[in-house]
Amino acid sequence: MRLPEILRQEATGGVLTVLATAALTGALAPAQHRVGLLNEGLLFLLLALLASATWGWRVGLFAAVVANLSLNFFFVPPLHTLTVQDPENIVALLLFIVVAIIGGSLLSSAQIAAAEARRRQAETQVLLSLSRAMIGRTHPEDALAALCEEVVGALRPDGAAVLSSSGGAWRVLASAGSDAAGRAPAAEERALAEQALTSNAPVMLGRTGVSAARPRRMAVRAGGRRGIEEMKRALTLVPLRVGERAFGVLRLDGRISTVFGEHPEQLLVTFAGEAALAVQRVELAAAAAHAEALREADEMKTALMTSISHDLKTPLAGIKTSVSSLLDATVRWSREDVTAFLETIDSQADRLNRVISDILDLNRIESGVVAPVFRSLSARGLLEEARRRAASSWQGREVTIDAPAALTVETDAALITQALVNLIENAAKYSTAGRAVHLRATAAGDRVEVTVADEGPGIASGDLAHVFDRFYRAAEHSGRVKGSGLGLAIVKGFVTLSGGSVRVESPRAGTRFVISLPAGVAADTGVAR
Repeated sequence: MRLPEILRQEATGGVLTVLATAALTGALAPAQHRVGLLNEGLLFLLLALLASATWGWRVGLFAAVVANLSLNFFFVPPLHTLTVQDPENIVALLLFIVVAIIGGSLLSSAQIAAAEARRRQAETQVLLSLSRAMIGRTHPEDALAALCEEVVGALRPDGAAVLSSSGGAWRVLASAGSDAAGRAPAAEERALAEQALTSNAPVMLGRTGVSAARPRRMAVRAGGRRGIEEMKRALTLVPLRVGERAFGVLRLDGRISTVFGEHPEQLLVTFAGEAALAVQRVELAAAAAHAEALREADEMKTALMTSISHDLKTPLAGIKTSVSSLLDATVRWSREDVTAFLETIDSQADRLNRVISDILDLNRIESGVVAPVFRSLSARGLLEEARRRAASSWQGREVTIDAPAALTVETDAALITQALVNLIENAAKYSTAGRAVHLRATAAGDRVEVTVADEGPGIASGDLAHVFDRFYRAAEHSGRVKGSGLGLAIVKGFVTLSGGSVRVESPRAGTRFVISLPAGVAADTGVAR
């Protein structure tokens, strides 16, 4: 337990020592013949040691002298005089004063060392707690909030906040503790924050004035211990700096805990340094993540160009060849040849249009410009509309629909219809020629599952986890069927925007794409076209 401030002062210790010596003398004097001089001397020695342990070696030395004089005057013959007749008593009194001084000094030193050890342990625990609290933070805002919470928990101010200056304007980045901790800095606080950054040392503001604390010793204008305590009550501003870079200042409202001694500025500097390094680590991690995102974006662009360059060049080459052949006046083409050239131009133009549409759709999804409009729609009506739009891709196949007329879904009509069209075209492209494609909608609790199934060879188990990845194409299809590998990625994007999810199942024969959508309330009569 720490004594109150007035009891810890050396003057108070001196007065209490005199009173304790007088009380002990009064208690022992009536029974001095029964107690014995040796026991009396030991009791006065204990009193001197206790004074030294409580108030330091100076008070202990004073207590030793007072106890020695009292022992000599009241208990050593002849009584009530400082004269000593017996040489043994002279030696005993000298040994008493020597033992009291040496013992008191050692005990005082041990107490100081123990107090310093406790202070350093408390500081170490605070810094360790700070590191643990901030080590997992991936965002600067979270790291700064954790810093403020640790400051309030460790130093016990009323509140703590991190202030940052940008273009001369100070703002609060994070705060903890009292509601007032998040206040905007006033003009006086801004001036003190600038002073803290300029001096690279904590600045403390009290009722009696301002003090800039140096790392080793704080100059206090208020004077004495009272001035220190008053400055701890009001405001403390600590610069957050790493090298030449300043992150801002840490503002502490109210009195700082005395667990860390009368001069906590060294801890504040260390604390601020650790905090600034932690914030810098967070910013470096964010910069690394940004760099990684840029690298992945660059890789995606490279993959996109690599993937679509062939898909763009091939139809263009076919169109160019057919047009050049038709324009060649040296050759008389038959009607069948002209028709074949025109069909090639038409089919290759359609292929080129699909590639460009896929790229535009993917860009719309990833840029966030698509704003879905949710309505309750007939599940069967959506399947019929999707079958109609995909009619050109399933010529020669049977496309069946199995869906209750009353079943409804809550979704965006245009987006989910386009996703179904892509799945139907995908099924017609990759399944066995002439086999049917089955469209089905069933209720599943508060959801509706819309299925597009084919009767093709299916998808290998190793490819199932990647079918919705951009530019991914299964090995068995990459040479047989042309494509950019964007179709299913676009389907997933459209379904997600429509409020649903999509999965793929591929048993021994055939492939099923299952879209899960929220169930609707009442069907809308129209489907967006």
